[in-house]
Amino acid sequence: MKTGINQILETFREFVSTHDYQNNPILSVYVDIDSTNPDNRKEQPAWQIELKNELKRIESQLDPEEMKRWDNQKIWSDTERMVMDYLETQKPTGRSVVVFTDFKDIIGVDLPVTMKTAIYYGLPQIKHLLFALDQYKEYSAILFSGDQGRIVEVFLTRSTNEVKIETEHELSRRFGRKSQTLASDRRDREFELRFIREMSAEINEYFLDHLEDSRIVFGGNLQQAAKIKNALNPAVRDLVVAIEPMDFKLPDNEVADIVRPIAYAYEQDYDVMVVENLIYHFNKNGTAVIEKQGVEKALSEARVKTLVLPYPMDTEEFDSLIVEVILSGAQIEFVYGEGAEKLKQYGGIGAELYYSVR
Repeated sequence: MKTGINQILETFREFVSTHDYQNNPILSVYVDIDSTNPDNRKEQPAWQIELKNELKRIESQLDPEEMKRWDNQKIWSDTERMVMDYLETQKPTGRSVVVFTDFKDIIGVDLPVTMKTAIYYGLPQIKHLLFALDQYKEYSAILFSGDQGRIVEVFLTRSTNEVKIETEHELSRRFGRKSQTLASDRRDREFELRFIREMSAEINEYFLDHLEDSRIVFGGNLQQAAKIKNALNPAVRDLVVAIEPMDFKLPDNEVADIVRPIAYAYEQDYDVMVVENLIYHFNKNGTAVIEKQGVEKALSEARVKTLVLPYPMDTEEFDSLIVEVILSGAQIEFVYGEGAEKLKQYGGIGAELYYSVR
């Protein structure tokens, strides 16, 4: 998932950096094209109707006198056609798509999550996209049994309570090809040690390339799970958030049902921890800042590593700052629920820094 996020951000950076977004308004268009919605499979799909209604709503908020001018009417008409043509010809494959246009050029990116159809006019509105991706968490349920291992990839969207199960993977397929003699001796200490060693090596290889966007829940044989966790690379071991008594042959949807509450509880605690760490480092050694003024100063000095924001945000106060942070190459992390409420007590914004200047 991290690769997808990076590609989306790079596309956005390229567009914004080559268009004068601060002086020329940008149209940010979010469209729910989810093909699993029956209304989107009709002859006139629901997303087309919703999009046209949104365009009319935006136009109604513009200066009536300006909109009486033929040239302005043509600009809006041409832009509507350009957006519609893009969606119909590009055939997005995600659950949603977001389109950015300066009324001349246009770019679009597919999103793996469902987002409400909405249009924004002015500064490019990327916070909704970023939040949706930030909330789209990948949890890998890894179950062990004797000489076997399986992974069920579970994706959760906290804000919509949506769960999606990806294709299941097997671990250590070569174990399944061992001779019957070896299979019958699988409880022997020598075999057990080899199984733990090889299984942990495969898990390390599988996750070391995407540590930042993964979470792991172990299940199946709990004794094996505990031993394999202890044998993991420390960086991968930190991804294991729980060991749960899940039967190895449990159907995927039941695995997802067990993972869901574990994931939501962990993410809530994680968000609180992010804010508490931010406040601690602000007070302790100055490697964090809180409140907008401190963040802006740190950003101007290229010291911002990660911007931390609550969601939802009640105002558009931070929109320009968010775009600047993305252009700088820094990361953005959203906190939700209790973590968001705690951050709002400290100005509603903070940033982790590369270094302190105290």
